[in-house]
Amino acid sequence: MQSTPVPTNYQWTVALQRTLGTDIVTELAYVGNHGKDLNFAVDINQVPESKLGPNDLGDKPYPLFNQIGGCGIGCGSTNNALSNYNALQAQITKRMTYGLEFNVNYTWSHFLSDQDSSGWANREGFQNYQNAFNPADNYSNSNFDIRNMFKGQAIYQLPVGHGRMFLNNNRVLDLLVGGWQTAGTFVVQGGNPVSITTGNNNSSNNQSGSYTQFANLVGNYHLPGGTKSRLKEWYNLNALAVPAPFTYGDFRRNIVYGPGLSVVNFSLGKSFDIWRERGVQLQIRGDATNVLNHASFGQPGNNAIGQGQSAQITSTTIGGRNMQLYARLSF
Repeated sequence: MQSTPVPTNYQWTVALQRTLGTDIVTELAYVGNHGKDLNFAVDINQVPESKLGPNDLGDKPYPLFNQIGGCGIGCGSTNNALSNYNALQAQITKRMTYGLEFNVNYTWSHFLSDQDSSGWANREGFQNYQNAFNPADNYSNSNFDIRNMFKGQAIYQLPVGHGRMFLNNNRVLDLLVGGWQTAGTFVVQGGNPVSITTGNNNSSNNQSGSYTQFANLVGNYHLPGGTKSRLKEWYNLNALAVPAPFTYGDFRRNIVYGPGLSVVNFSLGKSFDIWRERGVQLQIRGDATNVLNHASFGQPGNNAIGQGQSAQITSTTIGGRNMQLYARLSF
């Protein structure tokens, strides 16, 4: 009986912090993670790569069976995959003083893996593989690898009106200009990788159940231009070719990256003291998601060759500007 190892995960962090005055903290950190003996969801009855050919079905490890998988077609696990994550994180945080608080942070990271299996019943993301006997052939950028992230949030309270620094004793002025507060968040980050397949399978093995094999790289897959100019062809289709019969493709998983994401959200509100002595207050606020109405696009098609050939981008990841106005009475 084969002994299945238990997946193991190691994590480590080194961080430096420094205060600036009494309100601001800066932090610089390195975060690392290494996983071993992870799930490698494969068909453990593949024909070995060295024996692939036109009449190779008898060369399966267990020739009396078709596919052998622990949770359905092509879904066994040899528990010999690994992952590596390294990140440099920097942030600056200001606590609420003088009506202002904010946090701005930046992360550069690189996440590598043989395959991404975040949960056995509902594994997340693209699960393609070619060689069930060598996870290292699949070692590349993780489905979740986002190289750069820049995020932040801020809240600012106008320093006028009741309880504030200026104009705090005039009820008329407080009604007009007091109690206003603004808040905003932003996210700017790179895109996720996408694996390019051939749209068919010309080897004897049915990799990943219904999935198809990787292509061969025969040119430069990069295309010049910005995001909008590349929506109809995100990567160079002419740089990819179908592998020779009974061979595997050499263009590894998750080499091509899709578009990044950029969104800014904003809110503006004001509080009215309806009955100050009893703490009755009315708040009116307007919120806007994607306030700049900036388009962030989805992933390109990944069938580079054959039927269904496409490198187009036809979707967005964030909807257009959405605004709402609401009121809340608290007492």
